Amino acid sequence: MTTTLALTPDTPGEVAVELSFAVPDRVTALETTLPDDAESVTLDGFAAADGGYEWDGETASPTIRYRLPANRTSASATLAHDAPSAVATTGSTAAQSERYLFVDPGPWALVTVPSQRVGWRFRPGAGDVGLVREAQVDGPGAVGTRIAFLGPHTVHERTAHGQTFRLIVPDAADGTAAAPDAILDSVAAASDTLRVGDRDESVLLVAAPADVPWAVRGLQTGDADAWVRADEPLDSPESPWLHEYVHTRQSFATTAGTKWVVEGSADYYAALLALRQGHVGFDAFAAHLARGERSPFADTVLADQSTWVPGAQYRKGALVAGELDRRVRLASDGGATLASVLTRLNAASEPVDAARFAALVAAAGDEATGDAARRFTRTEAVPEMWSPEAHAAAFGTPVARITVESGDALAVSGPFRNETVAAPATLAAGETVTVPVTVRNAGGAPGEYRVALAADGRTVASANGTLAAGATRTVRLSWTPETAGAYELTVRDGVYGVVVEPAAAPTVASLSTNRSTVAPGEWALVTAAVTAPGGVPAEGTVTVRVDGTVVATERVRVGPNRTATLRVPVRFDAAGESVVSAGDARATVSVVATAAAGTEGAPGTATDDGTAVTTPGFGPGVALAALATALTGTLAAARSRRRRSER
Repeated sequence: MTTTLALTPDTPGEVAVELSFAVPDRVTALETTLPDDAESVTLDGFAAADGGYEWDGETASPTIRYRLPANRTSASATLAHDAPSAVATTGSTAAQSERYLFVDPGPWALVTVPSQRVGWRFRPGAGDVGLVREAQVDGPGAVGTRIAFLGPHTVHERTAHGQTFRLIVPDAADGTAAAPDAILDSVAAASDTLRVGDRDESVLLVAAPADVPWAVRGLQTGDADAWVRADEPLDSPESPWLHEYVHTRQSFATTAGTKWVVEGSADYYAALLALRQGHVGFDAFAAHLARGERSPFADTVLADQSTWVPGAQYRKGALVAGELDRRVRLASDGGATLASVLTRLNAASEPVDAARFAALVAAAGDEATGDAARRFTRTEAVPEMWSPEAHAAAFGTPVARITVESGDALAVSGPFRNETVAAPATLAAGETVTVPVTVRNAGGAPGEYRVALAADGRTVASANGTLAAGATRTVRLSWTPETAGAYELTVRDGVYGVVVEPAAAPTVASLSTNRSTVAPGEWALVTAAVTAPGGVPAEGTVTVRVDGTVVATERVRVGPNRTATLRVPVRFDAAGESVVSAGDARATVSVVATAAAGTEGAPGTATDDGTAVTTPGFGPGVALAALATALTGTLAAARSRRRRSER
């Protein structure tokens, strides 16, 4: 039987399904069922019968075609065609029933492969006639045993430790938060580290487009199929990529008293694998498990589901799984681990109850360890998270303890200023904001770190490296926003508000001259104090006029709350009162024939701040301006200007 799935762009929310059978000659009867919500059923070689469809016995390749609703929320996950396989998730689905586990927006779909009962009779012969189930996609897509993606995508593949991993990255996902090769490196390493029994030959991972309101961060179903939100990182103690892979290695059946083991062990091993692979430090690992110590999770009884609050099996379950792993390792001198228990669970032919679970823990460790398993799973007793020293003693090696600290101040640099400011900060588009981050390794082993700067949740800068034990490093994460708006910058737990606005127009606050009286043909130095209004840097031109005639045009930049000084030498020719203006500022110079020619402020002398003003002569196109920096501000040198000239 081959199940073929296809998109139906005209009707988003449903997929087309075709069941086609290749029937051997020895088969005398064949019947099948469809999901209860199958619609638009058409038959070729089948006829409707009580409770299903019967083959006519003559058609060599009978088919059934139908449409199937594709959208599945957590409230609808118990529909008949979802029932045959358990569903394991990253993150509780409680209170999220209107969010999706599977969805078909139209251009693409992430769906379950429908399953149905098939029965047949055959004539005696050489051996029995069995059923082979296959699934495929009509058009671009990829399919596993229980999950199918329909639509354009890229396949990233890796083979390691007897497993072939296929990572499907839909075009609609716009990439993944972690590099595909890094994701495959991580799950391939986990395949080797996690020794709990046989490995599935093929593992399908789909990076689900993150713009869907998903009910969970990841989901695993079938033998070894899973999807994970494409925006999920690897550098987290609850990485869904590792969490869902651990689920693919769980093949045991549970009872009410051991159901917590499914999510508890997956959550614990995801964190332990992330620690061992260097994606997180011990502090993050410990903080993740320590959540189980706190109420309301600590007040639940893992073996009694009636006491559970949402997430209890993850939070307290992970801490208890970790503590039992630690105790087994100590009791066995490293000869056994919790993985030894999970190996026995996977090999069990019957569901394992709470008593059997405790007995398996005792067999791997000792009776005291078995007593701890009974106490932590059958009562409200909760273990405390262990120390780095205790971890080294039980797990065999010291661990890195990577911590990341970001301060309160931001560094702003660019064409307007280079300074440190407090958050919230206002920037001009084109300025660069830098968050200094201190990375420390307080552990006893080298460790890898990765820190990222995000703007409104989107990573805009990152850095990674390795720190020796006891080492400290300052990492600077920078971002240059080009679009105005309000942004929230985050680095781990540090949050900074940043407002980006277009640069303001500069304002001339005052205008003065170094000489109030000159003779015709003499020079005066005009000084303009230029400011940035408000808290935004300013950029633009300042035009100097004499009696309304432009004598200089200067391009200026000035930082917020700063004053820049513009100095322009001007020659006065016509006798009388001359009005010098720049913006709204004014100054008056008297030009009188009887004034004594002096050298104050003349070309070639130094201004009051030591900046030389030179005049190379007269004539068309001669530049006659200077730009100096005031004690309280800066001014960029780039500018254009016009000057009067005479022959």
